[in-house]
Amino acid sequence: MQSLQNILKTFVRDHGLEGGVVLNGIRSQWEKLVGHTIAVHTYPDTIKNKILTLIVDTPQWMHHLSFFKEEITGKLEHFNVSEIRFKLGRLPETAHEKKKAEEVNLTEDDLRYIENTLKNLKDDELKEKFRTLIVHGLMKGKM
Repeated sequence: MQSLQNILKTFVRDHGLEGGVVLNGIRSQWEKLVGHTIAVHTYPDTIKNKILTLIVDTPQWMHHLSFFKEEITGKLEHFNVSEIRFKLGRLPETAHEKKKAEEVNLTEDDLRYIENTLKNLKDDELKEKFRTLIVHGLMKGKM
């Protein structure tokens, strides 16, 4: 009799699902693997032929990460990743960000207002400081 683990491994292999399983493993450990600072500016998007594609939120971060490409790839050897590529794009909203928005009871209009107000700011650090100020102001009005 085969163990459940062996049956699942065979199923995943036979149906070509290894990349998805590996990608989910990387995503679940992403911040632990690369650190908080890099994790908030990147997102593991796809994996194909041992190549992990990362979405990066700004051209500045894409340039910065190019210097750490080998180091990041080394941390992913356990996942059988041999190369990483960067792709500029919008990061998906994380569960942490959704929870944070829910905790402060901001409405969809509030969130849209915040994003529209901040969308033209280029400096990420300044953008986050303004976001904190706006959220604080909106919350004060709700108390």
